[in-house]
Amino acid sequence: MAITVIDTIIVFGAILILGFIGNYIFNKTQIPSIIWLLLFGVFIGLIFNVQRIDENLLSQVSGLFGAIAIIIILFDGGINTDLHQLFRGAPRGLLLTITGFCLSIIVTMVIVIGITFSGYLDIPLDKSVILGLILGAIVAGTSSPIVIPLASRLRNLQDKTKIVLSIESILTDPLCIVVVLAAVFMITTPNASIGDGVRNLVSTFAVGGVVGAIIGLAWLPIMHKIRKEQFSYILTLAVVFLIYSITESWWGGAGALSCLSFGLVLGNGKKVLKMLNYQGKGFEMDEETKHFHSLTSFVIRTFFFVYLGMLVSFQKIEFILIGIIVLIALLGFRYIAILISTYNGDFEKDDIQTMAVLMPRGLAAAILAINFGPLIVGEKGLNLGVSMNSFFKDVAFVIILGTAIITTIGVSVICHYEMKKLKQAESGEN
Repeated sequence: MAITVIDTIIVFGAILILGFIGNYIFNKTQIPSIIWLLLFGVFIGLIFNVQRIDENLLSQVSGLFGAIAIIIILFDGGINTDLHQLFRGAPRGLLLTITGFCLSIIVTMVIVIGITFSGYLDIPLDKSVILGLILGAIVAGTSSPIVIPLASRLRNLQDKTKIVLSIESILTDPLCIVVVLAAVFMITTPNASIGDGVRNLVSTFAVGGVVGAIIGLAWLPIMHKIRKEQFSYILTLAVVFLIYSITESWWGGAGALSCLSFGLVLGNGKKVLKMLNYQGKGFEMDEETKHFHSLTSFVIRTFFFVYLGMLVSFQKIEFILIGIIVLIALLGFRYIAILISTYNGDFEKDDIQTMAVLMPRGLAAAILAINFGPLIVGEKGLNLGVSMNSFFKDVAFVIILGTAIITTIGVSVICHYEMKKLKQAESGEN
């Protein structure tokens, strides 16, 4: 079935409407819009038979759209991160981030190796280790646009618990992206060693963070002067794109971190300048500009989740089963990561249970699965054959959708339990 211009415009309009409705439902019921967007994407893919579209065209669209999405989500994460909160909850937040991330990689890698060993995946056993490691890194992060609003709405949740969850969701996106980029560098670069990969990872963090922070400090006074000019936000967004392009071209992978640190400086300008003992007037990104960026971020997220749903093939039942198995394992090991990170931290039992279910995977997982999946399994990567092309997309789809459903059910049960306790307390007082 040929896709006409009118068909495309209708789909775009429907996606925006669905995005708004999904966001409205999320605000009212705590059901993440990811669920509706992914399922709508599957519906669109089936109607227009997206799988028959030229793969080179899809690859080009995915590459461009994915790069824009990475820029937007990391810049968004930076400008919406409060440095005071970040430092206040840093020890526990970092512990949960690292523990959860590492456990996700280990358990996913073990599952992929086990399934390969049992014969359900027809790939070399040694390559299954790398495949599992990269898949684990792709799906290891939680989604801050879902976690932060949900955590803030749960009234019985301790403030320190909200901070820890927020830190985890903010830090895991760049961590997932940079680790996957480092892994891709290793498997696509001839004769690259583990040492080369580690050095690439460290330099990416260092260069990206420093470049973004320096340009952010230089841009702060300029942004302040042009803040009243019409469309001034567009100029700031243009600078973000340029920072990403320059650092990505010169130091592959550093572009993502530079966008994050640039956003951190702009969103916390007054705090950063105070830390540097700056004696003049402090300034940072105003709320109106943040609002415009939130709108941009909303559109990008909406379209990318629908896009992931469109690309899911469901051609191999093994991929769906792997996704379900990994999903169940992630839930179990999530609880272990929570217990480790909250040990001797005076966290309430209800808070620990809430932290366990707040595990939605989001845009970073979708971007990495779509953008780097074909490269990883292709001839320039692990060379696993055409039959593995949809591996990352299909597995990531199951995990993103599954974790959103787990979060929805978990939060609904918790809210019901909170209301029940509140009513009991009110009746006891009366």
